[in-house]
Amino acid sequence: MLVDSHTHLLMLDVSPEEAVREAAEAGVGAVVNVGTGVEDSREGARLASRMPNVYSAVGIHPHNAGEHSTAALEALAGLAAEPGVVALGEVGLDYYRARWPREAQRALFEEVVSLANDLRMPLVIHSRRAFDDTMDVLKGARGPVVLHCFEGGEREIREASERGYYLGLAGNVTYGGSETARFVHLIDPERLLVETDAPYLSPQPVRGRPNVPKNVVHTARFVAQRLGVGGEELATRTARNARDVFRLPLEL
Repeated sequence: MLVDSHTHLLMLDVSPEEAVREAAEAGVGAVVNVGTGVEDSREGARLASRMPNVYSAVGIHPHNAGEHSTAALEALAGLAAEPGVVALGEVGLDYYRARWPREAQRALFEEVVSLANDLRMPLVIHSRRAFDDTMDVLKGARGPVVLHCFEGGEREIREASERGYYLGLAGNVTYGGSETARFVHLIDPERLLVETDAPYLSPQPVRGRPNVPKNVVHTARFVAQRLGVGGEELATRTARNARDVFRLPLEL
C-alpha cells in the first residue's frame, strides 16, 4: 500500500471522492490533504472527518502570508483538534515566487512553528529557493518535520538527515536533471516519503497533465528503481513512515 503524503484534494479537476477512489484502485490506501489557507484548511478538515482514509494538515502557505493574524492562528489551532487533522502546514518560505516580503513570510512561519510546538503536532514545510533560511527557522521546532516536495542535493539531504527530518519526494524527482534523484540513496530510509502535490508536479510518465493522487505510483516506482529495491518494499517503507510521522491509524 502507498500513501500520498501531500496532496490538495480541493484543487483538483475531479471531486475529492473520485480522486480518492481512483487512488485506492491504484493501490494508494491513504492520502494527506494539505491546506494552504484558513478557508481551505477548514474544508480539508471537513473532508478528513467524513472520508475514510483521508487525513488533513491545516496551514497557511507562504504565498498566502497576508492571511497572517492572531485570528488566523487561533483558527488553525482550533482546526488542529478536529478528527483526521494530523499536522500543521503547509507553511514555510518561498523566495522563488516571492509573493510576500521575506520578513512577512518568516514571521508567519515562526508563529506556526511555535504553535506546532504547543500542540505537539508535526509540521509540513514548503521551502523553495530558501533552504538555509528555512533550516534556520526550524531550529525552533521541537516535533517532527516534513520537508515537502524536497528538491535539495547532497548538502541539503545530509543536513536534513542530521536533524531527523522527513523528506517528501514528489513528481519533480522524476524529471531529467533532478539533483535530488542523483543523491536519493543518501536519504534515511526511515525518513522517506512519496507524494504528488497534486494538481501540481505530475511525474514524468504523465507530465503535462493535471496531477492526481493515484499518480504517486509513478514517483514511487522511480524512487524504488533508483534505490534498487522492489516496488512493494518501497511502498511499505514509505507508508510506514507516513503512518509514523502523522500517527495515522493504518495497518501495514
